Amino acid sequence: MYTNRHMSNEHLHIQTAAQSTASSSARDLREQLKQTQANDTRLRLFLQFGQLLLSQGCQENTALSLLQSLCHLTSAQHALIAVEGMGKLTIYAQMGRTLPVGTRLPMIGVLAQMLKNPVQFELHLNKNTQLWTHGDASQQECLIPLALNRHSKGIIGLSGKELLLGQQETEVLQTVSGLFALAIAQMQGPAPSEVDMSVIESLTPREREIFALLPGGLSNIELGRTLGISPGTAKIHVERILNKLGVKDRTQAAVKAVELGYKASH
Repeated sequence: MYTNRHMSNEHLHIQTAAQSTASSSARDLREQLKQTQANDTRLRLFLQFGQLLLSQGCQENTALSLLQSLCHLTSAQHALIAVEGMGKLTIYAQMGRTLPVGTRLPMIGVLAQMLKNPVQFELHLNKNTQLWTHGDASQQECLIPLALNRHSKGIIGLSGKELLLGQQETEVLQTVSGLFALAIAQMQGPAPSEVDMSVIESLTPREREIFALLPGGLSNIELGRTLGISPGTAKIHVERILNKLGVKDRTQAAVKAVELGYKASH
């Protein structure tokens, strides 16, 4: 009897171990399948994005297709791409409830912090910034810097109830942000030299705005009217710009602005 009970217990132990092994194998198989599916999703995203960049270049449709893929990847409901230029961010493409395309934003607060050169790749998690129009305080927000050679090119913004931002999603965002920053740089033309970048970086966001307007030949009164500041304040900013650039007058500063790619559009 003892032998039979011992054999029965041993059989039960073997059966339990076998079930545990089978369960473990099933979990491993599910994890492998999940990993394979994730890799396939990333590969399809990269292939589709690469093909669009080759065929269309950095167009709004390309950016919109990228945003749709990133929303699917991270479970975001709202997304945008904003491109830096003339001291501001301009909404380049969007989906969901965000600011409309063409909206210009001052680079202040978290935007100024995350795009300060040299840019560090980091996911910035926030809530209730001025980028979204859904008015839902419970929505999560993720901002991803776009940078080339650690020089700011803009941002990708994602917003949703529960964003998926694990290691795999972060790796995709990092790779995609670099590719799109390169596409933006090609669209904008040759990159400024290191000396030029140091000059631009020495200017405050407001000074960059005024610097970008100088090729248009605007007076202090016109600068003030354009930017919503007094002529006296505009004059002070211009004087500071001249001092930082090491030039004698507004004309020389305007020439420098044109050399750096700013156009006389105002």
